[in-house]
Amino acid sequence: MIDKKPPSNRMRGVLLDWAWNHPRWKRRLRETWGLGREAAGWVRLPRPFDPPEWLALRALARTAQPAESGAERVLFMSWRGWSTHLAIETVLAHAVRRRGGAPIFAYCGGRLPICDVVPVNAAPPMPCHSCREYAAGAIAAAGFESLALHDVLNVSASVHIARQRVENLATIAECEAYVDQGLPLGRLVRVSVAWFLSRGTLSDTPQTLDTYRSFLVSGIVVARGLRNILERTRAERVFMLNGTFFAESIMAALAAQLGLPFGSYEKGFIHDAIVMTPNAAASRLEVPEAAWLTARDTPLTDDEDQAIEAYLGVRRRGESSLDNFWRARIEDPELIRRSLRLGTDRPLIVMFCNILWDSAVIGRDRAFASMGDWVVDGIQWARSHPEIDLVVRIHPAEVQLRNHQTLERMADHIAAAFPVPPENVRVIQADDPISSYVLMDVAAIGLVYTSTVGLELATRGVPVVVAANTHYRGRGFTVDPDTSEAYWADVERLLKSPPDEMERRTRRELARRYAVLFFFRFHNVLAAVTEDGRSRPRILIDNARDLEPGADPAVDRVVAGILEGIPPIAPPGVATWRVPGLKSR
Repeated sequence: MIDKKPPSNRMRGVLLDWAWNHPRWKRRLRETWGLGREAAGWVRLPRPFDPPEWLALRALARTAQPAESGAERVLFMSWRGWSTHLAIETVLAHAVRRRGGAPIFAYCGGRLPICDVVPVNAAPPMPCHSCREYAAGAIAAAGFESLALHDVLNVSASVHIARQRVENLATIAECEAYVDQGLPLGRLVRVSVAWFLSRGTLSDTPQTLDTYRSFLVSGIVVARGLRNILERTRAERVFMLNGTFFAESIMAALAAQLGLPFGSYEKGFIHDAIVMTPNAAASRLEVPEAAWLTARDTPLTDDEDQAIEAYLGVRRRGESSLDNFWRARIEDPELIRRSLRLGTDRPLIVMFCNILWDSAVIGRDRAFASMGDWVVDGIQWARSHPEIDLVVRIHPAEVQLRNHQTLERMADHIAAAFPVPPENVRVIQADDPISSYVLMDVAAIGLVYTSTVGLELATRGVPVVVAANTHYRGRGFTVDPDTSEAYWADVERLLKSPPDEMERRTRRELARRYAVLFFFRFHNVLAAVTEDGRSRPRILIDNARDLEPGADPAVDRVVAGILEGIPPIAPPGVATWRVPGLKSR
């Protein structure tokens, strides 16, 4: 095992951290790196500036055993040159090989008109040189064969043909309804269109229409290329990132047509953890119902109770994420009440927003047509209920996530609908350092769309009314109306008849059982890969034997998910997150 960070990488880390907060400069720096390596290859010189994580990948390749003849072929769809994801995927591919599988990789390779490797604040042009160079280089360093789009079709000619097919689409509705060779491409690319444009609402503006048509062009080419890749590799299983980005959505749809099992994964809330879902999009964070039914009826052990309490404290302090938006927060409850002019004798309802373009929000609407409608409707409802105070907490990431700037902000929705907000409504802007956790402490009712805040509120016994489809909806500890009318009726019911202490205790206990299942057992912390910072993975093993069955139970579970379709849920009493001072579980 490798457990030390090479001193020579410290300056590189400083540069990458700076670049993360300056996305256009990050793209320029990466493209300079990619072009330099490509130029060296053209003149038959060694490619310079290998990322340090490739040394460990080469060590894994040297110690790996070849796949046996007739082994099950598993296609790893490592579509973009995202360094941390490629580190995770290549390590897992070695683990699959150690368990009798035959991994092969597919990546984009560039030349598409648009993609979702970076958002609009960093592109165009798309960073194809560096993306291609990193993906191809990492896969080769790990010792695996790979195919790119240009290996299975003429990308330029295919793009030209695809442009002709979509050039007459004149509205967003027409783009959304577009179908190509039986695939609903308009729907399959929509998450990526919104993600790229950094907005949740797609209107018939020239930029949005041009972007949507370009994604449809890329989707047409990718669909054709993936069909060819699946045919050439004769893949029997597929493993991919996220499951809702456009290329992966297309792959999932193709797999469903072919009856091909697939799995997807995402980085989790816990550092170095991933969540993996067989035959579904991991970005939906759907915990298997069977696991919840068992956990629901099983009281927490003392260790589990202490662990979830400690972890919720870590989240409150912002220590569990690489994106800690507030190093200094306002946490004095009385100061917050005074600054917001909140009465002590009036029920406080707090509405916690998501980011509009987040894949956790797009396509998850239920009681309302959109999150914007939910917030506007909520303020209108509060205007007719002067006996309460409503606080709308805009998500800090709208302004604090510097590598992905939000171009459609909830503050603009509110200002357009309410130039003068009602007297009993307070809007906390994204850049306001007021602690959301103090608002949770004093809230009589919490309103959420899909935010994880809803789960955290429920673990405190606060009544939560959920507006959209989120992973903890319907688990028995939140109120889950299906229509806007029912939503506000439920809020009014909770105001008139608040839950008694016994009901609060019951819901709180259910929420904590779910939180242990979700954070500690649904998440799998991989011992072989860590992330020192954004885009700075470090591989902690240098011998493929370290990935043998039994070496890391988390890897065992994830690979069982890939090869057998078994949801990788840690068994009861086993947590993926360790609390200092607690005995091992």
